[in-house]
Amino acid sequence: MDIIGLSILKGIISFFAHPLTYITLIGAFILGLSRVKRDRRDFHTRVHDALDDVAFAIVPGIIAGAAFMVANLFLGITLPFSSTVALSIAAFLLLVTGQIRFLSPAFTFILPVVAAIFYTPIDFGSEQINSIQDGIGSSSMIAIVLLVGILVIMEGILISRNAVRQTSPRLVESKRGKLVGGHEVQRVWLIPLFLFLPIGNVEAFSWWPLLHFGEQTYSFLLIPLPIGFQKLIHHALPVPELKRNGRQVLLLGISAVAIGLVSYVMNSHWLALITLGIVVIMRATILLLHRGKNKAAYFNERNEGLVILGILPESPADQMNLQVGEVISKVNGIPLGKGTDFYTALQRNAAHCKLEVLDFNGEVRFVQKALYHNEHHELGLLFVKEHRLHNIEEAQ
Repeated sequence: MDIIGLSILKGIISFFAHPLTYITLIGAFILGLSRVKRDRRDFHTRVHDALDDVAFAIVPGIIAGAAFMVANLFLGITLPFSSTVALSIAAFLLLVTGQIRFLSPAFTFILPVVAAIFYTPIDFGSEQINSIQDGIGSSSMIAIVLLVGILVIMEGILISRNAVRQTSPRLVESKRGKLVGGHEVQRVWLIPLFLFLPIGNVEAFSWWPLLHFGEQTYSFLLIPLPIGFQKLIHHALPVPELKRNGRQVLLLGISAVAIGLVSYVMNSHWLALITLGIVVIMRATILLLHRGKNKAAYFNERNEGLVILGILPESPADQMNLQVGEVISKVNGIPLGKGTDFYTALQRNAAHCKLEVLDFNGEVRFVQKALYHNEHHELGLLFVKEHRLHNIEEAQ
């Protein structure tokens, strides 16, 4: 037990000593800063705090990493240390170049797979550096496809459960040069990836691990694995679209695990390798399917009513339970549309606000709220207007 405890402690230390841990958190913070800068450019106010992106990187990532650790404690999926180095290099390159949409396990594992097949160790004149290359060609394709499948499942869950929170409103220019609204998600999750190295002092038992990849002694390793997601949605409501995206990624991961188990039973590394190729192609296909470039914009100016593009947190509009995507058709009895200013209608009764709202089913509901001194200037609703300088109700 002392050997196991010491090995686990070394694995935990390796996570906090890994530079990718801190690079990922810095990257999440930079994404938050860029989002705040864009909010101020488009709407003259901040919608969400920059530190929210860091919180989203840590908390869901730890939960996902803990779930994977529990699963892998029984499965015993192993990777040589050299493969984890290749994985970290791939994740680092995608992160620092800002290619967040490609920071999926389906893509980051391409480099370890290619290295396992084609890389020939080089003598760098340093025993320590040379030792990092040890075992690069011994990576099990079956272990990798199972690992990729499980991580893609986690990616799908994170998209459908976490990416739907705090989507960021944006103003974008359509192909016709018209200003339309959209919602963007740029998120990085930091996953503590718990793996077994096929060299160590921890001996296998008769019942463990459930899956064997040719080794009988192990050591533990905890490495940071960033999983990223980026998506701009202007043709649909953000939450249903993101949930649909997440379900497709989840189904891809489940399929990869199922075929990976078949390849394990058959001991077919070729089937595992083909499956990895299919996962890459299908994940790229999902990216292309969700671009929505040729679809009509959902958040645009209408002849009747104003579409809610965004709602500032803890604002009066937030307290009124208004929803992004709903249409405000009347304010204090005054119909809204092109040429009608929201605040002009709101000033009709400075002490009370009564809105006629069309929900997602086209049904009318009425929302009202007493307004305090100057609160009518801070209702907290974001709209799309023709002129960029007038596309927000000021919420200073």
